[in-house]
Amino acid sequence: MIFVKFVLSINHEYYSYQDASSIEMCILGGFLTSDVGFHPSFFKKYACNDQQQYTSANATALEKQNGYILLSDQYPEEGYETQLKMTYNQFIKLLDDWEEKVIKLEPKEVTITYENNEFVIETKD
Repeated sequence: MIFVKFVLSINHEYYSYQDASSIEMCILGGFLTSDVGFHPSFFKKYACNDQQQYTSANATALEKQNGYILLSDQYPEEGYETQLKMTYNQFIKLLDDWEEKVIKLEPKEVTITYENNEFVIETKD
């Protein structure tokens, strides 16, 4: 199974990365916890802006390429430049789901799986 897991801090201020099944999903974990956090609107605007090809934040560098958004670790280990590739629709849907299911509801645990070309957010209280 392809996944990344998060847990909510005791004071409900942030989510922290707990586990991932691959480097790509670890990149996604860093992106959502360190870069997106509780404010996905910047990255939604980036995805919709045809003029902006690149952006970066604390943990992640993003690049648009041939109809995809590529997420990569801002500080990769030497020799390990792995990228997570997703369509614009997958990217926007993931940010929308993160906002609706995670930011608004603040569940204690969050797991994102990738199956059948779709990122699915599951939560537990």
